[in-house]
Amino acid sequence: MTGAAFAAGTATAGAVTPDAAPTSVASKACGKGNPIKAKESVKIRKTRKLNSTAKGLYPKGAKAKWAACEVEYGQTYSKCGWHNDNRWSYINYRGTKGWIPTACENFIV
Repeated sequence: MTGAAFAAGTATAGAVTPDAAPTSVASKACGKGNPIKAKESVKIRKTRKLNSTAKGLYPKGAKAKWAACEVEYGQTYSKCGWHNDNRWSYINYRGTKGWIPTACENFIV
């Protein structure tokens, strides 16, 4: 199961500018803070674009948490077995917050 299949928040187009982190207030049921695991090693990006500044590396098998409730739309990518996907998740991995392609995460039950 990928992170997008269970998204407790909603994917919203244009709700946030590409350079900004989500600003919505999280409720306990929104998914913020839920654990995820990296399917593949992927760079944590400043914005929802593949050529955006890398803030760090989220290594394969590492655990992180969602830092926001929503999955947001951004640049289209073909990563982690998906093609032409444009969903991005805002995560917190060891204190580094940023964006990763949603297809590159697994929800930990």
